[in-house]
Amino acid sequence: MAMTRSDTAEDERLFDLRPNAGVYWRQTLVIFLMLSVVCLGVATVFAFAGFWPILPFAGLEVVALGAALYVSARRGDYREVIRVGPERIRIEKGRRTPEQTWEFSRAWSAVELQRSPLRLHPARLLIRSGGDQVECGAFLTDEERESLASELMESIGPMAAGGGKAAARSGPGSE
Repeated sequence: MAMTRSDTAEDERLFDLRPNAGVYWRQTLVIFLMLSVVCLGVATVFAFAGFWPILPFAGLEVVALGAALYVSARRGDYREVIRVGPERIRIEKGRRTPEQTWEFSRAWSAVELQRSPLRLHPARLLIRSGGDQVECGAFLTDEERESLASELMESIGPMAAGGGKAAARSGPGSE
């Protein structure tokens, strides 16, 4: 996970969240080309030896590999940006540009880390305001999510969190 924080203005904090990216797009293309050459090369050798039906299956294998690598690389481009300003909280989610945007009043917002009642299920980090809520950092580990929750609670402040009680709830049945 790449999580960067910066103070862009005097009273504004920026949290830039991205999932762990195993490789970059250029590296993905190199890996794909190398595996394609090997796969199609072996299939061609077998085709010249008389086993020509292997060629369509090798082609399907290369197409399936390309599709899987594309989906994986596309998921690595995802990002969430949380801006905590003096009056507003702005949450943007999307790939390269924001595809979804939410804006909440900072004074009426609360951060909640909801623990799952089921074992081995991840907690959910929610930013709530009024009747709306947005889940943030779904791709983060539980430790990273807890760290982000505490930093967001600190950034939003005790006034917005109702004296710290509403924001400190940690799941169903908590008091």
